[in-house]
Amino acid sequence: MGAGSPQAAQAALAGIQGKLAAPIRQLRQRCLETLAELEARVDFEEDLPLLDEALVASELEEISQKIEQILASANQGQLLRQGLKVAIIGLPNVGKSSLLNAWSRCDRAIVTDLPGTTRDIVESQLVVEGIPVQVLDTAGIRATSDKVEQMGVLRSHQAAQQADLILLMIDAQTGWTAADQDLYNQFQSQPLILVINKVDLAPATAVKYPGEITHRVCTIAAQDQGIDRLEQAILNSVQAQNLQTANLDWAINQRQAAALLRAQTCLQQVLVAIGDQLPLDFWTIDLRGAIQALGEITGEDITESVLDRIFSRFCIGK
Repeated sequence: MGAGSPQAAQAALAGIQGKLAAPIRQLRQRCLETLAELEARVDFEEDLPLLDEALVASELEEISQKIEQILASANQGQLLRQGLKVAIIGLPNVGKSSLLNAWSRCDRAIVTDLPGTTRDIVESQLVVEGIPVQVLDTAGIRATSDKVEQMGVLRSHQAAQQADLILLMIDAQTGWTAADQDLYNQFQSQPLILVINKVDLAPATAVKYPGEITHRVCTIAAQDQGIDRLEQAILNSVQAQNLQTANLDWAINQRQAAALLRAQTCLQQVLVAIGDQLPLDFWTIDLRGAIQALGEITGEDITESVLDRIFSRFCIGK
C-alpha cells in the first residue's frame, strides 16, 4: 500500500534506512550481554562470582519496557499508512453532507432541505496535519419504510462500527433529542466527537447533551465555518489515544511487530523463571528466543556473538 501522506512516506523510509534497526540492535546487544553472563555461569560457575539475580531481572524488565514503547509506535505507523477512518453520523438533515462538502472543499455530496437525501456512503480523502483521513458521509439514521433508505441506514451503521472516530452531528435548533441519545448509546464505546451544527440559528449553549462527551465542536457547515476547530478536535482525539504521529521516527510493519511481540513474550517468561527460582538453563532458553526474534529485525545471528561476549568479558579459557 502506498503512503497516504508525506509523513507516512518519511516514516516508512526511516524504517527502511535503519532508524528502527538501531534501537532494536541496542536492545539485542543488552540481551546478548545478559545471556553471555548466564551461559558463562552454566558452564563455569565455580570460576565466577555469584550471579546478581535482581540485577538481571531489572535489566530484562527495562528491555521489555523499551520493546513495549517501540510496539506502541506500531499503531502510529498503521495510522500514518492507512489513515484515520472518520464517519459522520446523525439524524437526517442535520448537515452531514454540508459538512463533508465544506471539509473537502468540493461538492462531494448532494445537499437539499429534504431529509433522507443521502442513501449511500459518500467518501472523501483528506489530510489533516500529515494524517490521511478518510471521511465517510453516512445516510441519516432513522426508522423508515423506504427500502432504499433502509439499506442506506444499514450501511451507515456498518460504516460507523468500522470507523476509528465518530462525528455525531446534531442540529442546534432541534437540540439533543431522544433519537440522538439512541444513536449515542449505540456508538459511545468508540472515540466520538459531538458536532453541533447550525449554531447561527440557535446557541450551542442551549443544547443539553450527555456530560460524558468531552469533545465538542460547533459548526455552521453551510457557511464553511468551524472546519479548523473540527480538525483540531480530531487531532486532540488522536493524541488522547497516545498516537503521537508528529514525533514518529519510523513505521513498524506487521512482521516486525510480530517479532517484537515474540521477544517481549520470551523476556516475560525469563522473568517468571527468575521469580520461580528455576535453573539457569530455563532462563537461557527463553532469552535466546528473545534474541532470535530481535535478530529477525536486525538480520543478525546469535551463536558467534554469544561466544565472543563470553570469552571477551570473562576471559574464560585464556
